[in-house]
Amino acid sequence: MPKHIKAVKCPQCGSTRATMLREDHYRCDSCSTEFFLDSDDITIHHKHETGSDRSKPISALWDTVTASPRRKVLFLLALAFFFTFMTIIPIIALGIFGGSVSRNSSDDKGVSLACEQLMTFTSTAGRPIVLVCGSARPKESIGDWDNAKGFMYFLDGETHEVIKELLLPEVTGRVSLTDGRQFADGIFYVILNKQHLYAIDRSTLDVKEIHGEDYKRPEFSEGFGEVELYYPQYGDALQGKTNLGKNFVYYPIANKLYTEESVFDAYKEKLPEPKLTTHFVFSDQTTDYEDQQIQLVRYHVLEQAGYPRHAPSFGWENDSHSYYPKKVFVSNYHKEHSLLQSYEDFTPGAYYFSPKVIHESADQILIAFKPTAAADAKWMLRCLDAQTAKVLWTCTEEVGDFDFYIAASRFSGGYVLVDYSNTWLISSEGKCVSTMDVHNHFRS
Repeated sequence: MPKHIKAVKCPQCGSTRATMLREDHYRCDSCSTEFFLDSDDITIHHKHETGSDRSKPISALWDTVTASPRRKVLFLLALAFFFTFMTIIPIIALGIFGGSVSRNSSDDKGVSLACEQLMTFTSTAGRPIVLVCGSARPKESIGDWDNAKGFMYFLDGETHEVIKELLLPEVTGRVSLTDGRQFADGIFYVILNKQHLYAIDRSTLDVKEIHGEDYKRPEFSEGFGEVELYYPQYGDALQGKTNLGKNFVYYPIANKLYTEESVFDAYKEKLPEPKLTTHFVFSDQTTDYEDQQIQLVRYHVLEQAGYPRHAPSFGWENDSHSYYPKKVFVSNYHKEHSLLQSYEDFTPGAYYFSPKVIHESADQILIAFKPTAAADAKWMLRCLDAQTAKVLWTCTEEVGDFDFYIAASRFSGGYVLVDYSNTWLISSEGKCVSTMDVHNHFRS
C-alpha cells in the first residue's frame, strides 16, 4: 500500500512537536505522551501518562520522586534527616565556640579568640585601658592551635569600646601565660609565654617588642631565651635566662644587672638619690600567732625609682633572726633589707579577712576584703584617704567574687578593676556602674 505524507500529531493534545525515540516511536514535546505509527493503516497507537505540568518544577519534582511507594518513603526520610541536621548544627556550633560573639568580636573576621589574663593601666590622657591578650586562629581549624597567632586588644575601661587591636605574627601557637606591669618610667610591660617582651607607650598605645640585644649590654647580645617580670616587692625588674643559658635579674631603668643570688644583696648598695616613700600593705597571718588581727600598715622606706628594693613583711612572729627570739611585728631582717624608716597601723580596730591593697596613690588607697571570716562572706571594696584614713566610700553591690588576681586603674570617673576575666567600673562615689565578662564578650 502506498504511503502518504501526513503531519505526525500527538493523539492526546494534537501537538505536531514530537521527538523520535526510535523508528516509528515518538514522544510529544508538549504533554510527554509516547506513541508509535502503524505503517499498514496509518494508525497511531499511544501510551498516555498523566505527568506534572512542566511549567511547575516543584510539582514535577514531587511527581517524579513519588512515582513509586518505595521512592516516596526514601524521599520523606531524606527530607526529615535534612531538617534535623539543619536544626542541630547551630547548637553544635555554639557548644564548640563557647557562646555568642559580640559585634566587636572576631566572628566577622573568621577567627576564634582564646583570651588570657586581663591587665589594666591608665593612659597618659587619663583614660582607663583594659588590655586583652591571647591567641587567634582560623575558625575552621577547630581545636588546632599550631597555626594560631598572638593578639592584643585595647579597650576603654569605661565605655568598653575597642580602641586598638593588633595581631602579633611573631607569637605562634597557643598563648597560655601572660603578665604585665607598669614600671616607674611610665612604660607598661607585657610578657607572653615567657618568650616575648613588649613595651607599650601609654600615650599612643604603640606596642614594641623588646629583644635582649635592644638593651645594648654584652650579656644580652645573644638575646633572651626566657624572660619574666621579677617579683614586684623587689622593684621594677626582669628575670630569666639568656640564649646562652645564663640566669639574670635586670633593672632596665637603673641599668643594673644581677644574678639570682646577688640581687638579694643589692640593698647594701648606696642609692644615688634615695627618697622617703610611703606604701601600704596588709600584715600577714603568721603561724606563730594565728589569732592576731590583720592590720593595714602604712610604712615609709628609703628607695629610688627603678632601683632594687625590698618590700618589708609585717605580722606578729618570733624573730628567728635575733639572738634571743622575741615577739615582733617586723623582723630586723626586713627592717635592714627594706631601709624601713617607720610604720603604723593605719586603721586601728578594723577587721579584715583575705584583704588586698589594689591601688595606692598620694591621696587615696583602694582595698578589697571580706568583713567576716564566714565562708560565704562577700567581698567589699573600700576607698580610704591616704593621709587621714577616712573612709571615702564602701562598695558591696554587684562586686561579686574576685579571682585570685585583681588589679585596678584610676581615672577621673573612678576606678576600673579587672581580674582574670571580668571588669568592674566603680564610680568616684563608690557605685558599681557596670560589669563585663570580657572573655565571653570576645571569645568565639
